[in-house]
Formats: sequence, structure tokens, C-alpha cells
Amino acid sequence: MRRALWIALAALGLDVLFILCAGAPRGGAGGLAPRLLLVAVVLAALPLRRRVLWLLLLPALLQFHSVSFRLSGDGASYYAQLRSLARDRDIDLANEYEALGLLDRPELRVPTRTGLRRTVFSVGPALLSLPFFALGEVLARLQSLLGRPADLSGYGPLHVNAVALGGLLYGFAAVWLVESTLARHFAARTARLVALLLWGATFLHWYMVHQGAMSHTQSAFMAAAFLWRWDRGRPLARARDALVLGLLGGVAMCVRWQNAALLVLPVLDLLAALWRARDQERRVAALRCAGCLALLGATALLGALPQMLVWRALFGEWLLGAPPQGADFVRLGRPFLLETLFSSRHGLLSWTPVLGAGFLGFIPLFRRRPRLAGPLLVPLLALTYLNASSGDWWAGGSFSNRRFDSLLPILAFGMAAAVEAVRRALRHRPLLAPAALAALLMAWNVPLAAARARGSLPQDDTVSFDDLVGGVAQTASDAVGSPSTWPASWLFAWQHGLPPSRFDLLVGRYLFYRQNNQRGCVEPGEVAYAPQLAGAWAAREETPGGSARVLLGEGRVYLGLDLPQDLVLSVRVAADAATPVAVTANGQPVGRIVAGPGWTAAHLRIPARAWRRNLNVLVLQPERPLRVRALRFDRDGGEPSAPCGMEGA
Repeated sequence: MRRALWIALAALGLDVLFILCAGAPRGGAGGLAPRLLLVAVVLAALPLRRRVLWLLLLPALLQFHSVSFRLSGDGASYYAQLRSLARDRDIDLANEYEALGLLDRPELRVPTRTGLRRTVFSVGPALLSLPFFALGEVLARLQSLLGRPADLSGYGPLHVNAVALGGLLYGFAAVWLVESTLARHFAARTARLVALLLWGATFLHWYMVHQGAMSHTQSAFMAAAFLWRWDRGRPLARARDALVLGLLGGVAMCVRWQNAALLVLPVLDLLAALWRARDQERRVAALRCAGCLALLGATALLGALPQMLVWRALFGEWLLGAPPQGADFVRLGRPFLLETLFSSRHGLLSWTPVLGAGFLGFIPLFRRRPRLAGPLLVPLLALTYLNASSGDWWAGGSFSNRRFDSLLPILAFGMAAAVEAVRRALRHRPLLAPAALAALLMAWNVPLAAARARGSLPQDDTVSFDDLVGGVAQTASDAVGSPSTWPASWLFAWQHGLPPSRFDLLVGRYLFYRQNNQRGCVEPGEVAYAPQLAGAWAAREETPGGSARVLLGEGRVYLGLDLPQDLVLSVRVAADAATPVAVTANGQPVGRIVAGPGWTAAHLRIPARAWRRNLNVLVLQPERPLRVRALRFDRDGGEPSAPCGMEGA
């Protein structure tokens, strides 16, 4: 019977595999669901370890099958390298860029000095995806041999879906390895719970299901594999362990170069062993340490060699002096720490609050298991600081902050320690659980009453659930801010005298910095700019040239800047008569402009010394009420500012 179940599982698995790689045919999701249900029945009957993980993989596969577009975002650039390596046996990406519609991008239009088109993306994901590309190739050729239409170009659905499925499976393997590693230090139930949280309550789920062609599940897998092997080989004393860890670390660097920070773990173990050695043994320990370090470094270099070969081919250099994105992409002297962790613009803890337990859990972990927590803290702090120092700390169009992918297995240790601490607290103080429940009920009822009192909810009528929840959330946010942004939103409110809820809408919004900025434009009459206004701004008005807003007195405008710089302020204003307007930047008087009569454009140069990094406050103080349509900021040598409603009546 057991043999028959395994045969049935293999047959069902092959059928499911073809459906997932082929895409919508064969009944679509409706045809896949009954097959997965049969797989679940067979899995439940087999004696499997971690059956829960296998069973939860099935709904993830169903969700994966419903995604229609695989190569979104950076996935297309990673796939270009993969297809070039697999089909062309080179790293000349021009034809892949053309086929994927990327060749017209400004950064790809001009060849490098070696005559090839550049890429800022690592080659490791392409190498790890080669087996799955080969799977897509086999399926496409089988389909062609059976007389069915098949895309053999390497861009077809069988190839792309197989590669994306590989990303999902790498994420699943990462969760598996994390649970296995945690089970050596914590109760099995704790390890399983944390593994499930890592899978379903963090950004890993998104990149497993929706963007499997990107590097993030593979980076999490390589970090999990490295930690799994490091934890089982401690203390590092054998050449074999150094060799394996070096290769794993080198390949992890090929996937994401910042994963080099993981190699500090065996290095710290070697130094600790040398420190603990007795005087008569220190010479032998030093020789062993030196040998392991040499082997670790040599094999790490070997594992990283593919990336160095690609850099040599593309840029003519074995090692780059700066990240491929540019010399200013990493700014170690100017980290955006609070923004990276708490901003609503993909802040790690704002989007993924469960990882807050990962950071806080290192407190009890260090207290109870210092020899485990101490080394892990080094890459945790180093990579957190490095991610906060990245040029676009929000990681582009990320889900949460994807650059923390290699820290997920490390944060899992903190999460497990936090779960353990909660269990101990409940064991000694069982009333904590009902007290927490009571606090949650009060946290719902008190802002609900406040929302009802201020008229946000109807007095005597039906109300939809989303309006009910929205009213409660808005009231609570205005009072104390979003819980996932604490304490950053409280510090912001104390510093700027604004409600904590403004933190969500202001921090991470820039006039000029990187992509998706405001292009130097603020239009007070448009709803999108309302969070940047405070003070005596009054009603919106529609004018022949666009929306404007009445300014009755002192009006504040909040502006995000990466660096202080000389700016020219242009203001489109209207007044019944000539009206002087005093202008202040961050409390410093910077000059006056004159508005009116009628619609006029006034200009004022504001020097760099009046500005500061991050959030700035520009104050307009007119002598009488006026209307403001637009404020435009121009800088020397920067991207052109938007028209910003400066023209027209």
C-alpha cells in the first residue's frame, strides 16, 4: 500500500508539474484544484516528516497558478541573464533585452567599454535557475514531439513558469531548512510555528507566489542553507566544514553580494576558539584557525567566481570598486534607519510587523543562549545598517523591504526566542492572555466610540464593515499612529508637532530623490499633496489654470530632501492686490515674495544652508489671504522640475 501511494503521488506530481508550467490550459485553476486535493489525501496517508509544510505547499501552488505575469519588475533582468547563459552560452544580453522590451531603457541603450549591454543584477539567480529552465526546455520539446504547439524560443510559458516555480520551491526549501535549524535549539512546536510565520506572515510569501523569477527566495534559501550548515558544524574545526561553508557563502554572494556578511559567522567562531585555547594549545589552535580561514576564503572566492567572470566580461574588471548601480548607491555615512524600518514606503516593520519579534527576540535569545545570539547579531546589525544606507532604501517597487531576504533565517531565531519568552510568561502569569484579549477589545471599542462621537460613523443607519474598520483605524491613527510604526511615528510627532498619522504620508516622500519623486513640485490644490500642508490652509478652489488652495495666514509646507542644496522657489499665486509674503525655511527667514494683483509667478532663491536632510518645513506668511496654485523647486544640474501649474491664468 505504501509503495502504491508513492507511485500515485509521483504520477499526480508530474501531472501537477505540467499544469503549473503550462499555465492556464487543462482546466485552469479549476483543473488544478482537484488534483491538489488528491495530492493532499495521499500526503496525509504517507508517513512524512513536516507534513504540515507539505500540505501548506498545495494552496500556495494553487495561488501560484493564478498569477498571469511572471517577469514583472527586476524579474525580466534576471531572466535575461538566465536565457543568455542557457541558450547563447554567453553574457551578451542585447538580444534578450530586445525580446523582453528592455533595450530602450536609457541605462541599457549604450554598451559598456567591452561592447556588451550592462546589468546591475547578480548572476547567482540565473545559475540557481538553470535546472528549472532545463525542465521548461524538456517539457517544451516533449510538447512539440507530441504534435502540440510549443514555444521553443526560451521566452515561452513553459520556460518562464518553470523558472518561477523554481523560485517558489527555493522559498519552500528555505522554510524547511529554517525549521530544521531552529529545532536544534527550540521545541519542535516553536520551530514549526516560526517557520509557518516566516512563510505566511513575511514578504517571502509574495516572492514565492507572485515574483518567483526574482532573487529573493533564492537569497533566503542560500542564507538558510549557510546557517543550517554553520549551526551543525560548530565549532568550526574541520577542513571539510570550512570548505562547504566557503562555497555556500560564495554562491550566496553571487545571488546577492551583501550576503558576504554571513561569512563573519565561521570567522567569529574560529577567533572565539583561538581565544578560549589554553596557552600550551594556542599555537596548534592558531595554525588550525589560519588553515580554516585560508580554506574558507579560498572556497568563498571560488563560489563567487561566476559573478567575477560576469563583471570581467561586462565591465572589464574582476572586482568593482562600487556597486553596479553607481558609486553613490550605498551611503554608509548617511543611513535612513527609521525610514527603512518604519516608513509606509515599504518599511520592513511597517509592512511586516511580525519581524519586529525577530529583532526584539534577540534580547531573551542573548540572555539564554549568548554563544548563539552573539555571532548572529553581527550580520543582523551589519546588513540592517547596509540596507538602510542603500540609495533607494525603500527597495523600489518592493513588497515590504525585500532586501532583508537573507536576514529572514537570522530573524527566525529572534522570533523563536520571542515565542519561547511569551510561553514562559503565560506559564507563570496565565492571566496575561485574557488581559491581552481585553486590551485588544478596548483598542477596538474606544476608537469606535471616538469615531462615532466625531461623526465619522452614522448615528442611526447601516454601515459597511470596511467603513466601520476604516473609521476605527483612522481615529486610532490620528491619536497614536499606526502601531507598526511605533516608536518612529511618536518621535516624528514630537519633533514636528504633527499627528503621528502624518508619519505614514510624509516620511519617504522626496522632492527629487531617486525614482517616483515629486519632480520638485507641490500643488496645494490637489488632494495628493494635502498631507504636506499644515497651518492656515483653507478650502480648495477650481481656477481656469487648475486647482488652488486659499491661504488665510501662516501656512506650512513639508518637503523631503536627500541633501541640502541651493534651490529656486517659484510660486504661482493670486491676490486682489499686491501682497507681500514672508518666506521661512526651517525657522530661518529666507526672503519675501510679492503676490498679485491677479495671478502672478514669484521667484526666490533659497540657499543650501537653510535646508536640512530629510523633512523640511517651508512657511509662507502672507499679509492678507491669497490663493496658491503651485510651488516649484528647481536645482542646478538636477532633473527638470515638472510644469507644476505655473502656466495659465
